[in-house]
Amino acid sequence: MLHWSLIVSALGAIVAVLCAYCGWSLFPTMIHKKVEQSVIIADGSEQFNRFIKLPQPLNFKVYIFNVTNPDMIQQGAIPIVEEIGPYVYKQYRQKKVKHFSRDGSKITYVQKVHFDFDEDASAPYTQSDRIVALNMHMNSVLQIGENDPGLALLLVHLNANLKAVFNDPRSMFVHTSVREYLFDGVRFCINPQGIAKAICNQIKESGSKTIREQSDGSLAFSFFGHKNGSGHEVYEVHTGKGDATKVLEIQKLDDSHNLHVWLNSSNEGETSACNQINGTDASSYPPFRQRGDSMYIFSADICRSVQLFYQSDIQYQGIPGFRYSIGENFINDIGPEHDNECFCVDKLANVIKRKNGCLYAGALDLTTCLDAPVILTLPHMLGASNEYRKMIRGLNPDAKKHQTFVDVQTLTGTPLQGGKRVQFNMFLKSINRITITENLTTVLMPAIWVEEGIQLNGEMVQFFKKKLINTLKTLDIVHWAGLCGGVGVAAFGLIYYIYQRGRPVKELVK
Repeated sequence: MLHWSLIVSALGAIVAVLCAYCGWSLFPTMIHKKVEQSVIIADGSEQFNRFIKLPQPLNFKVYIFNVTNPDMIQQGAIPIVEEIGPYVYKQYRQKKVKHFSRDGSKITYVQKVHFDFDEDASAPYTQSDRIVALNMHMNSVLQIGENDPGLALLLVHLNANLKAVFNDPRSMFVHTSVREYLFDGVRFCINPQGIAKAICNQIKESGSKTIREQSDGSLAFSFFGHKNGSGHEVYEVHTGKGDATKVLEIQKLDDSHNLHVWLNSSNEGETSACNQINGTDASSYPPFRQRGDSMYIFSADICRSVQLFYQSDIQYQGIPGFRYSIGENFINDIGPEHDNECFCVDKLANVIKRKNGCLYAGALDLTTCLDAPVILTLPHMLGASNEYRKMIRGLNPDAKKHQTFVDVQTLTGTPLQGGKRVQFNMFLKSINRITITENLTTVLMPAIWVEEGIQLNGEMVQFFKKKLINTLKTLDIVHWAGLCGGVGVAAFGLIYYIYQRGRPVKELVK
């Protein structure tokens, strides 16, 4: 008969093998299937409800470059700016579903966005703070008139009617409040007469999103007023059905698979890489992330897809994840030598740019995206060419504060913290026929920078841990406890058997 120690040893080995199988095959397969089921957007599911309304608002932080020497700039001096902020807003997103595709793999929706000012997070700053900032709407109108030969006559009349159109400006800067500059609007074209009225009508008909007509007929410019409570773009995204790794990837925007913003290839019908729509809207990401991989987000605000690259493993309040960040191909490596000259729209005359029409490293012309001569950089022109940074005083670029990054939970693709950080600028320069600009030195003038992202709150962290992390830890404990225990029992039984077998031999030798 078998010795009882061999039976115990065999049972321990069986337990160890079973736990090894469970830990390295069965449990991962079960978790994979469970995650797949949880991320797919199906009508009436928990994920569908989270998709319709984000469980917590995003953080939207705005930093303004207050101009400290506006009068000296008018005489040709280098601008001196001082960052003020953050002005923190809670950004609520809610989607209105139009329909699912027949096979359930696509969902079409319109997203409404609402901003609420967070007084506590913004303190000591308030929306009533007075600022001196770049007059974006006046500068935009002047540069559009300069760059369009058909509007040359407009510039002649505009110079003579600048007072009536733009409220008697004394410089290229506006004295206003934060609330007006960002959301409520800086008013102009107030009761214009004659040619000034015709000019205001032309500005109104240009269709700029940032300029809105007021109830009294005047116009008002604001950075984000058009986004507050609005929802016009129609998105079609993947639900994850059939392939969970594609969940939330944008398939169409306004019924088109591609943008029509950037330059396309000379080959007719071929869409350039710049006009391709890739990735999610950054509210969530596809599941099952791997070390060393990359992923895309698409930002309608800057009309482009942005590639994010794996940087490191991280822990966020006990939740493991991966950190991703933008690469050099965002706005540093742009031009024919990088095979993305489609971003070089070359719409601006007499500005600081390369001979081939591309801007220098670290700057992207958004003129064709925003219908305004806006230039995108990273905050404080981080990584931008010295051609731009040397012309501004008061910039303090810091990669830790100004680089775009996101921390993502590895299994589900849930964002843990991080966000997009970008800066909006305009060239300030002398414009022919416009007297107020005649002494200006050409500079890339910063206006604001924004951070749009998330930091998973305590409630969501606990929810996430309860739903996933604690389960993973329990299964891990079962796996290793069973494996180690089984191996230990098997080893003990085998050693005991060998010991017992050896005893009679020793007694005979004696």
